[in-house]
Amino acid sequence: MKRFPPFFLILCLLLIACKPTPTEEAVMNRADNKLEQAIVAPPAASYTYEVPSRWEETFAPRNREVRFIADVEVPTAEQFPIVTIRQHRLTAEDVIGFLEALCPGEWTMRENEYSREELMEDLKKASNMYLGEDDTGAPVYGANEEEMRRIQKLIDEAPLQDTYNPLNAQTVNFPIPTVPVRDSTGTVWYLFAKSKETGAALQLRKRQGTTVYTEQWSMQPGSEPYRPNGLTNVKITEAEAIKQADAFIAALGLSDYRAADVQKAIEIQGYTLAECSEGYLLRYVPALDGTIPCCFSQSPNPDFLPFTNDAEITYAPPWRQEYAELYITEEGVMSFWWDAPKEHIMTANENVRLLSFSEIQSCIRKIMEYGLGDWEGSPVLVKRMVLSTSVAQIKDQGDEAFFVPTWVIFLTTEQDEEIHRDIAVLLVNAIDGTVIARTP
Repeated sequence: MKRFPPFFLILCLLLIACKPTPTEEAVMNRADNKLEQAIVAPPAASYTYEVPSRWEETFAPRNREVRFIADVEVPTAEQFPIVTIRQHRLTAEDVIGFLEALCPGEWTMRENEYSREELMEDLKKASNMYLGEDDTGAPVYGANEEEMRRIQKLIDEAPLQDTYNPLNAQTVNFPIPTVPVRDSTGTVWYLFAKSKETGAALQLRKRQGTTVYTEQWSMQPGSEPYRPNGLTNVKITEAEAIKQADAFIAALGLSDYRAADVQKAIEIQGYTLAECSEGYLLRYVPALDGTIPCCFSQSPNPDFLPFTNDAEITYAPPWRQEYAELYITEEGVMSFWWDAPKEHIMTANENVRLLSFSEIQSCIRKIMEYGLGDWEGSPVLVKRMVLSTSVAQIKDQGDEAFFVPTWVIFLTTEQDEEIHRDIAVLLVNAIDGTVIARTP
């Protein structure tokens, strides 16, 4: 007797029990179970998805101006699959394997929580740290006496020399808080790893207490330090950064990852807001079967479409996009972050039929018409559309979800563009035209 996976049985029940969706909610919720129907439908024959290279149109729903000035990008693929996935749960064994793939040989972990060298550097920073702003908005720096006393006490208690012990699955407790580890070349990294139902994460970095910001962030009024003309002290070329990042990703065995976003970036010290370095921030995502790699994990939801932050448009907390992020300077890879890895269980449908581009345009107009509501800000600008993939969830699906063809729409407002605010993202399911909920 042939046995069917549990999710197919669930889908069959959903198809039997489906109910009509109100017209004005159709663009914001599941649209007549079309995704479920697409999963169980026979695979379509190979086809070419036709789109214009650009969408130019001015649309004024309820007297609120929306300008479509978008380049339209689609893959050359002739098949658009749906893939069943689940969250990958990191283990200590996974992390050790990851480290050994990156740098073969023995890895060790520091036994003492605090290093005198690190604490002395922290004490120096606390003597001239960022304390806030004065009445004119100018930054104020000075000694934080309480913080200096706390650090001095740790210095007094710290050992004179660091002790490193072998690092393996038996000697490390999981999840791993930020701990100093040393590879076989003697390079010290700070390792962090966790695994939760909402997604796992792993981080390696060569400096503690710093944050990396994009060039666009540094150009926003109010950022500190403020770089209105962009970053001009990057000492590595973009091509060199990509070459190093590609090699790092390959060493980790992430063979299906492709570069999706490359930006100049600046590393800032948390205590003092001092600049540590400038380089490139590169984000990689899995690219399935020729899919255009598109990273939107750090992009905000559009404020002018408030329903995109509404929990009612999803059946469970949205899954984060899987991606890897590297910060690279002339010194090499300075930090690596791997977030929300997924496991591919099976191909649920090898090739689904997508809504035509004209149908997608109609869906997007409806989203704007009903979603803008009482928006009274500056005109909305739709800047770019990419046919890529994202995670879609189905009610009662448990710990499984689906990679589905998705229109990733980058949009902003005229005012936000003028102040270099990060561009927002809207995800529209390419199969049924509904909005896909996301957590930035």
